[in-house]
This record gives sequence, C-alpha cells and structure tokens, in this order.
Amino acid sequence: MFHISMIRLLLRGLVIASLFYLGFPSIYAQSDNFKVVIDPGHGGKDPGNVHNGYYEKTITLAISKKVAALLNKEPDVDVSLTRDRDVAVDLYARGQIANKRGADVFVSIHCDAHDSNAHGAGTFVLGLHRADKNIEVAKRENAVIYREEGYTENYAKFNSDAIGVSVIQEENLNQSIQLAYKVQNGLVKRAGRRDRQVKQAGFVVLYGTVMPSILIEVGFLSNSNEGAFLNSNTGQQKVAEAIAAALIDYKNEFFMNSIAFDQPKADSTTYYRIQLAASDRRLSENDPFFKGLKPIYLDEVSAVMRYFYGRTSSFQTAQELLKQAHNKGFKDAFIAEMN
Repeated sequence: MFHISMIRLLLRGLVIASLFYLGFPSIYAQSDNFKVVIDPGHGGKDPGNVHNGYYEKTITLAISKKVAALLNKEPDVDVSLTRDRDVAVDLYARGQIANKRGADVFVSIHCDAHDSNAHGAGTFVLGLHRADKNIEVAKRENAVIYREEGYTENYAKFNSDAIGVSVIQEENLNQSIQLAYKVQNGLVKRAGRRDRQVKQAGFVVLYGTVMPSILIEVGFLSNSNEGAFLNSNTGQQKVAEAIAAALIDYKNEFFMNSIAFDQPKADSTTYYRIQLAASDRRLSENDPFFKGLKPIYLDEVSAVMRYFYGRTSSFQTAQELLKQAHNKGFKDAFIAEMN
C-alpha cells in the first residue's frame, strides 16, 4: 500500500507549485512529427492486478502494442513504448523516458481491480485536489515503488525536484484534460465501456512528465466479463482503436496548429475557476444540476462542455469557492488556473 506520508509529500509539492506558477507559455515540440510515448503499466516482477487468471502487465503490453501499430500507420506520428516486453521499469523512469524522447503526449495504460461488480473505463490526469476514491486508485498504482530497488533514494530526489516539474505539468493540465476527454469518449463509444469519467489523482508516473499526460484504466480484471473482454484479441483491438483514434484527433486539433489553445495573450492575467464537471450536453446556468451555484461559465472545446463555477484572481478565494462546490456535492471539483 502506498504510504500516506508519500502522498502528502507529493501533494505538498503540487500545492507549492500552484502558488508559484508564473504563467509560462505552453510548449509544443517543434518537430514535423507528433511524438507519442505509450506506457504499458507494470511488467516483469510487478504483475499489476491479477484476477481470474488475467495479468494486468500482459494485457497493458498487448493493448499498447496495438495502439503503437495503429499510430505507426500515420506518416506524421512517431510512437514509442516505455517497454516492449515483459520487463520492470521503475515508475519515475517512465516519465523520464517520455521527457528524453521529447514526447508531445504521454499515455500510461492500466487495468483496474475492485469487487466483482465494478466495471468500466476511466481516464485520469494529475490533479491538485482529488476525492478519496481517486486516491485509492492512485494508491494501488503507486504501491509498486516499494518493490523497486533504491526506491528511497529515487523518490527522495523525486520529491525534492517536484516543484519545478509541477510548474510545467500544471501548465499542461488543460491539454491533458482535452486529451483525456477524447480518450474517454472513445472508450465509451467505440469500445463499449461503461463511463467512469475523467478524474484527477496523484499518480507518480504522471508526476514527472513535462508534456500533456494521462493514465487510462481500461477496465476491471476483477470483473469476470470485463476481464475476459480485455484479455481477448477482439477486446484489446477495440480498446486500442479507441485510444489511437483519440490521439489522432487530438493531434489534428491541437498539435497541427503548433499553438497551444490556452496560450496566454500579452495583456492577460492569471485567474482561477472551479471546474465542476464536463459533458457532451449543454446546460443552462439555472439547471438544477448546478445546485444553485452561480455564476456558471461554459468552455466548449471539441464538443466537450466544461462547466466552471466562479472566477477570481486570488488563489485563497479560489480555495473557498472549491469548498463551496465540495459542500454542494461536487466532490471531484478542482481549481483550474486560467489565462
């Protein structure tokens, strides 16, 4: 189990980073090709979740290879894997691989486990604020660090370097969210998975990346039907096609423009809003869904409606607005930094 002290250290670095965020412009790689690094979760001595005879490390590698094969058909996409066989790769090293390769996006693929009734796919981005249920998912994935040789030294250094990395990661949060929604939409509509939505959690594997990054839980091995689907060639192909199509869509919409969609203007100032939810449905400010919270702002990108509550230039005030949202039942709400 991932120790609470480690989670607190990670959170501390993230919070400090948000306070010292300076509004650096978003950076896209200036090469001709769109660089994707796919990270098959677990591997080697770390099997990941094992249920009903299904091994997470085997399924994630199979899906990742299928995603890579599909992306390799695109002439303007360069794709690589953090592992291409059954070997262990330390969590901190996975993000470093993506950084060294100059990746434009990083996608970590995993399988979840809970009770036998749980099913569906969810997509995660790194976040400052997260619900307890999301922490539990992160704990399961992060626990592997205690099996790694030299984890004390590796992750002590990791935490001491966290502030600088978090500044860059926070700047990429909007792009990460857009990619996450595209992938999640594909998993639901193309692969037929139950929608467990886009969420935020403190995954170590995402923490050190300096590009838009997501972690996908493609389904539950603890569910016999879903485990069988994910272990089948047909199921893996459907999931891979959904992920690959989302990456291509993201590339065409954002990367080809070579300008980040949230590039701040010269006279812009930083402000904060509380993201409550995202949906493909357009809601009015007076919709009962918002439980009386006002003002509500709508940000529509690629047919995804993101709903925000409030606006303030004060981080302290934003924290108060976040508490109000949580008290209204929006437990997954989080502070979004805008320009």
